Amino acid sequence: MDFIKKLLSSIAGFLMKVGKFLDFRDKDDVTEAAERGETPKVDKSKAKKRGFQSLFMGFGQIRNGQWYKGYPLMFVFFAFLIAEIATSTYIYAPAEIANHPAEDTLYFFRDYGGIFTRGVWGFFTLGAVTTYSVYRGQDIRARGGIYDWAAGDNSRALLGQGIIVLVLLAFLAGLWYFSVKDAYRTRLKIEAGIAVERFKDWIQRVWDEFFAYIIIIPAVALITLFTLIPFIFSFLVAFTNYTGRITLGTQLIQWHGFTTFANVFGGMEGWGTFFRRVFLWTVFYAIMSSFTVYVLGFIQAMVIESKYVIGKKVWRLIMILPWAVPGLISLMIFNNVFADSQGLMNQVLADLDITQDVKYILQRIGLVGQQAALPREDLTGNILWFSHSGNAYLARAIIIMVNLWMGAPYFMLLITGVLGTIPFSLYEAADIDGASSFQKFRFVTFPWVVRATAPVIITTFTFNFNNFGAIYFLTGGGPGYPRAEIPQTLRGIAPGQTDILISWIYKLSFQSTVNHYNLAAVYSILIFLLIGTFAVWNLARLKSFWEED
Repeated sequence: MDFIKKLLSSIAGFLMKVGKFLDFRDKDDVTEAAERGETPKVDKSKAKKRGFQSLFMGFGQIRNGQWYKGYPLMFVFFAFLIAEIATSTYIYAPAEIANHPAEDTLYFFRDYGGIFTRGVWGFFTLGAVTTYSVYRGQDIRARGGIYDWAAGDNSRALLGQGIIVLVLLAFLAGLWYFSVKDAYRTRLKIEAGIAVERFKDWIQRVWDEFFAYIIIIPAVALITLFTLIPFIFSFLVAFTNYTGRITLGTQLIQWHGFTTFANVFGGMEGWGTFFRRVFLWTVFYAIMSSFTVYVLGFIQAMVIESKYVIGKKVWRLIMILPWAVPGLISLMIFNNVFADSQGLMNQVLADLDITQDVKYILQRIGLVGQQAALPREDLTGNILWFSHSGNAYLARAIIIMVNLWMGAPYFMLLITGVLGTIPFSLYEAADIDGASSFQKFRFVTFPWVVRATAPVIITTFTFNFNNFGAIYFLTGGGPGYPRAEIPQTLRGIAPGQTDILISWIYKLSFQSTVNHYNLAAVYSILIFLLIGTFAVWNLARLKSFWEED
């Protein structure tokens, strides 16, 4: 309970700091000054009238004499209006409805709406007419016929178009709000005797005060297009019944609310159990992968920087080589090394005639199961590193060791650089106080390095939590669970024993017998919440994040 209270307190503090940072205020400067008695009271009725007039976007600014604001706002409004009319077929509606009436329901905005009305309709309904059905007396085809509305609905396309339309309408609503509020506040200043800014002065002020925001507009647009919209799409898929069983066009996706979430957390047999298994392994893998590379990198850096080591540059070059090799190549090499039959490791063990001895040792320490259960192994005698269901702990240990091989050199370089920033005066003071080598490491070196590298440790944990490549290219998620442990509801979509959440999401989406896009979306949301909470928990404690100077 204490942890939950602290977490909620951190999130609340984070949101309060964000609000303060963005400085959202309902009152304008003139109104606040008037309330403090610094300026005469002004007539707010005229200001409210200007705000009301600006419901026709930009008109209030023009009436206030700020044409340089009013005309661009009005242009945006008309651009949206023209786009809606140009992409619609409203002019054909009366004649076509009379000639082809609907027997049950007429979907007016589907049939005749423009980009915005049809987008909103498609978002909330996900379609209503399927291919090969009959609607308004017409046989519905995949591409339509004489009439545009005679084409079947594609729910996935409608959802994507609807999201784009809603994002654009949210942008328009924001400008609309700005138009009303700006007209109101400007009129207040006029009534208080403050002159309206000239165009040149306004341009100069906007450029000086909002330069940072202006230059990031292209980046924000690209992030919205390539990150925000796909994220919203994936998020909303979790609330639908979208799976590979649905044939788009001839069938429609439907909104299912929280049904999929309920299934994941125990609504269907076995889902809750397998989710807990995968989740616990994911957390353990992320922690161990981050901890081990940091510790080994720390040790390597301390050893190389020792005064007793000769040829520091040579040793540093040798130790950095594993990190210099592209990660994908390293993973594929290790995948071949631990292959079942022709793998390098099994061949070396066979040449040395120690396969059975190694297998016995691994069985004794619990990393290898009873492999004689597989008939084909009786013929080969090899260790099935990633394919035998009893070798899950062995496969997981190999994953962590391979990650250690690939990641430790990076932290060695990082910590080597940090060690060079420690003031020598701290060690001199420690020598004067009679500190031993261990005490100097404990009270000087270790705290200094950890404080400097703490953000990197956090980002490393976040990366490893979603390290898809380390699992997919090394083990492929194997070995699988014994068939007897997999309930009927998970046959064909069960995770492997080394799958983490992100690799299981990939299997659910693209490699299962039935692509469960909605289930994959639910797990994506869970990952986002977990990583987001972890980030907020740490971000709320970083004072440097809120410093503006």
